[in-house]
Amino acid sequence: MRISIRNLITATCVLFILAAPFDAARAQEKLLVFVPASMTDVMQSLVKEYEGLSNTSVSLSIAGTAQLARQIDNGAPADVFISADAVWIKWLTDRKRLVQQSVKVIAGNELVVAVRNETENWADPKALLTAARFAMADPQSIPAGRYAKQAMTSMGIWTTAQSQAVFSENVRVTLRQLALGEVGAAIVYATDVAIEPAVKSAFVFLDDSYDEVQYFAAAVDGANRDSGKFVEFLLSQTAQDILKAAGFKPAGAGR
Repeated sequence: MRISIRNLITATCVLFILAAPFDAARAQEKLLVFVPASMTDVMQSLVKEYEGLSNTSVSLSIAGTAQLARQIDNGAPADVFISADAVWIKWLTDRKRLVQQSVKVIAGNELVVAVRNETENWADPKALLTAARFAMADPQSIPAGRYAKQAMTSMGIWTTAQSQAVFSENVRVTLRQLALGEVGAAIVYATDVAIEPAVKSAFVFLDDSYDEVQYFAAAVDGANRDSGKFVEFLLSQTAQDILKAAGFKPAGAGR
């Protein structure tokens, strides 16, 4: 059977027209989620679960909360923003970058002083933070750093401790500095210690010495229509079980 060039071109155009709406639909089923560094590992597990339950493909952009928030404010194409504190959520909400009614608390955490495994268990936490170099996130912009400054101020050691501090852009950099032996201690979240075999928790700050650590999720204004579904998924029993297994506190659990 002979097929004319005209018929072949016509058939090709029809296939393209039929495929175009399908490709557009597929493009809508992709989400870009901005995630703070302290949730790197657990969010990968959550995304895998979500993708298995939906037809949505999810990509992650991981960095410090402050860096992510500023990228969104500058027009980065994020669909969902997850923050390690309320400060950056409010900052973006005030700037009309988030869907205010979509903001949800999805998990909690606690702040600890971590040391390398070989450090003696009786090490004095105040000495760890005043007598030698230690690592912490930048208190000017990073949630973990803000919490750490609050805790040390409550302990009455911030004035001395800040001169020994090595500031970083997020808690995972802080954790890595300790794991590599570049500092004698580090202030991180309890969940960070759980994923690094070279370190252990030496001291847990008192709850009332710093603001409650809460993680928030929100749909970015003008983002993918499925962004709200992902936020709701993070509050599902399945997602909360995954977060709990990774050491995070349940949403709304308080202290």
